[in-house]
Amino acid sequence: MLDVSSKSVFRADGFEAGMATVADNSRVINPLQKELACYLSKFSIRPDNAYVRLFNKLRSCIGQISITTLNYDLLIEQSLASHGLNVDYNAENKGVSLLKPHGSSNFLPQIPNGMVFSGNTMSGCGSYFEGLKTKAASTAKEVQAWCDDPKNSDLSPVLAMYAKGKRVVVNRNLIQNTQQKYSELIASSRLVVLVGVKYISHDTHIWEPIVQARPNLLIVDPYPQDTIDWVTANNFDNVTVVDKSFDTSVWEITKSVHRCLYWS
Repeated sequence: MLDVSSKSVFRADGFEAGMATVADNSRVINPLQKELACYLSKFSIRPDNAYVRLFNKLRSCIGQISITTLNYDLLIEQSLASHGLNVDYNAENKGVSLLKPHGSSNFLPQIPNGMVFSGNTMSGCGSYFEGLKTKAASTAKEVQAWCDDPKNSDLSPVLAMYAKGKRVVVNRNLIQNTQQKYSELIASSRLVVLVGVKYISHDTHIWEPIVQARPNLLIVDPYPQDTIDWVTANNFDNVTVVDKSFDTSVWEITKSVHRCLYWS
């Protein structure tokens, strides 16, 4: 597991700084990714959750909206399910489009029948495993059971490492395909709502498609200065900033979406 020096960085400088010190060793990275997936998949919504309230207000037009999240948790899925709405992770018009370009705690790679991965140690490669069929689990219990299963000892859920570069060690192509769909989605959007997303220069796969497409922007963030600086540097024309939390901005987001869909 983690050595003493890495643990000290996690404690002193935060999770992202700590992840940057983790050795490129599957025996270290996979257990860490599993712990992260199990922890985040256990988060659950309450009836007054901001996602629940937002999707309730947008239900009449939810089919015209695509959602992207950089989070690994399942709060959006739970909120949609609370309204009886299905999730489509592949933007194939099979439900509410939800793209997760950094992966998700419930994206579980499946080992084909007759194959066994056990006792392997890998390092020095971009991705440890590629091309495995991936199942999107529905519950934290399923995620925990998968992570505890000895046959998955050499694997971890399909989610990017929370560090610069957002490395994906299992099924990287799946995430790259999702990021491509995200770029195509942004290119066809008239309005992009950024909720609590800080501008990070090295996350070019997230920010460059927006710069190229130049849609109308709604920025919802109580501390938006970094994103405002990015907007200014790229000379965006139509930008609205709501310097409040997501929880208190549901109505502003609803109005902006309705205005884009029905009044423009």
